[in-house]
Amino acid sequence: PMVEFCIAVNCYTQWFSGLSCPQYKIPPSEQYQSARALLLKYNFIVALEKLEDPAYASAVERFFGVPGVTAKRGAYCQRSSHKANLMNPLKIKKKTMNRLVRLNKLDVSLYKELTDCFDNKDGGNNTYDFPKFEPSRFDNITFKVPYDMYNEWKSEERRKMHGEKVIQTTTITIEAKEEPEEEDW
Repeated sequence: PMVEFCIAVNCYTQWFSGLSCPQYKIPPSEQYQSARALLLKYNFIVALEKLEDPAYASAVERFFGVPGVTAKRGAYCQRSSHKANLMNPLKIKKKTMNRLVRLNKLDVSLYKELTDCFDNKDGGNNTYDFPKFEPSRFDNITFKVPYDMYNEWKSEERRKMHGEKVIQTTTITIEAKEEPEEEDW
């Protein structure tokens, strides 16, 4: 039997669009627009390769309010893959590289569109003008359940879902303060 080989092209555009199945027969330009629309919904996209730039890494740390973004961490297979790469270095002919760039034109275009704000538009200073982390933007408005009360809370939630009446009790602590004398007013 004849085996048909297919070269994976524009993988990121296909993955982000969710329209990569050949039976859909969605034109690549529509896949690009769909992927672009999805990615532009995010408030922040990190370009991992830019983390090698100390100014970029510092800006990302300021944005999230956490240090150590560039701390070295090893992947499980990192040593073995580095060893394999040293034993069999990748050698790509210029003709092959040009073909790959041409075949992956949409991915390259999507990447450039999403990262063009990182270009040295500020005279080469690489200031990366991301907003700084402001804790008050993330004031906790979610409902927290202490670990030791989780089972009680869960059973209350279950009763609520099944229409049972749940009696809630609240303890209020009031601090008594002395009234100021008239002359302090």
